[in-house]
Amino acid sequence: MTKVQNDLTKKFSKTTRVTHGITALLILTLFPMGKYMEGLEISEKMGLIKVHAILGIIVLTLTIIRTISFFKHERPEDLKTGSKFNDKLAVWIHNIFYFLLFGIAISGLATMILGGYGEALKTGTIDMIKSHSEIPPLKPHGIMATIMMISLVMHVVGFIKHLILKKENTLKRIL
Repeated sequence: MTKVQNDLTKKFSKTTRVTHGITALLILTLFPMGKYMEGLEISEKMGLIKVHAILGIIVLTLTIIRTISFFKHERPEDLKTGSKFNDKLAVWIHNIFYFLLFGIAISGLATMILGGYGEALKTGTIDMIKSHSEIPPLKPHGIMATIMMISLVMHVVGFIKHLILKKENTLKRIL
């Protein structure tokens, strides 16, 4: 492994930094909320579903803004670790986040529509809501959310590894 020093003085655009922070906080709210709702009866979770959907739409909007900003503004070089494998893994984890964010949002919207949740929220009656087994996008929504959490853990481990092994606070680029 080659010793590499990264330039941490170059930051991502302000738009990217702000959307990154807000999105991270929302994801850390949405995942446990979704897991908690899994164990509730439909009548008990309607209010949470509404909040979950609104926060999910905010994440989708921020992800679109962040994606545009990513291509529109100059950004720092990818971090180097001295290991080609780790360098590629970091890029893949970042890319996976974007794909997952779009996939989770699309499957969430499809769940709201195909599962009858949107209609139930509009009318105030839960009679329109289908059982989980009758809502095809619900399972992929949960699977992608779990993959997102695993990727988030890997992301944090990468940060800690840079901080401890390389003495580089890579958060400087995104905060």
